[in-house]
Amino acid sequence: MGPLEFPTTAGKIADLFNATLLGDPNVPVEGLNSVQKASRGSLCFLDEKKAAKFLNSCRLGAVVLTKKEFIRDDLPLTYIILEEPKLAFAQLAKSFLPKNRWIGISQKAEIHPSAQVDLSAHIGPFAVICEGAKIGADTIIYPQAYIGPGVHVGAGCEIHPNVVLLALVHLGNYVKVFSGSVLGSEGFGLIEGASGHVEMPQVGTVVVEDNVRIGAHCTIDRGTFGETRIGQGSKLDAHVHVGHNCQIGKNSILCAQVGLAGSATLEEGVVLAGQVGVGDHITIGKGARVGGQTGVTTNLKGGETYFSTPVMPIRQALRSHHFVKALPEIVDRIKLLEKEIHGKKHS
Repeated sequence: MGPLEFPTTAGKIADLFNATLLGDPNVPVEGLNSVQKASRGSLCFLDEKKAAKFLNSCRLGAVVLTKKEFIRDDLPLTYIILEEPKLAFAQLAKSFLPKNRWIGISQKAEIHPSAQVDLSAHIGPFAVICEGAKIGADTIIYPQAYIGPGVHVGAGCEIHPNVVLLALVHLGNYVKVFSGSVLGSEGFGLIEGASGHVEMPQVGTVVVEDNVRIGAHCTIDRGTFGETRIGQGSKLDAHVHVGHNCQIGKNSILCAQVGLAGSATLEEGVVLAGQVGVGDHITIGKGARVGGQTGVTTNLKGGETYFSTPVMPIRQALRSHHFVKALPEIVDRIKLLEKEIHGKKHS
């Protein structure tokens, strides 16, 4: 998709996506909004039936990215018809992201003489680039980020303020790491000795493949030996913990407050909802989905949806929860039956 400057018009957006336009091609598009609050100058999207009722809230002059089946002839709106309106909206929304303030390399950044920083990279003030580190083309290192010894950061990455990349961490291309996250911290490995717990040295590293997103305040421990790996295209929400030697497959999604114990393995395309906990050395199969707050203590087959603690297939889990809610009534009925049986015995 080529660049598009805002403000623009509905017609130019339709041309950009080679889409059909119904309405006024000259209506202005100045900003983004939800379908519930869109007004003149606003661009919104509608891609599911349950949200179609909100079209009534759109005001005259709004532009709606939507599918053909959601068009309303009785409303004076401009429609741009697409197969994937939400995806198109996301692509356009990138134009509204704040632009990088730091062009070039700040004189206030601390860069070791042995570090290799591409001339097209941007380094903000008070960032620290340690010995032997490599920073790729067009990468942005925001202020007060710490890039440790021997760290490799690929091309087109964004390392936000107060991110810490400890020694030998390797980031591929187009990786985003948001504020407060720490990659390459020491894994939690303890040996029980006669005089107490002894820490196992953690001498491995962390490898993050291309197009990975790591949200704010995530912690990814380095391997005891070998590596902790985050697969290509995976997305981590805020406050996710990944223990030492975990292996996360391509295009997996970990929502907020997920925790993976050491050496857990997620195969490709796994989705873990918020606050899921995964035990050590557990494997979750390709394409599995795990509902919020589930505790995973056994290996899971791929391609299924799971829920509850202990973990079970979602249909079984929902059935079990139904009976749990009914337990007080069931207990009362049993007590009543026992009372009737006891009365008959003594009559």
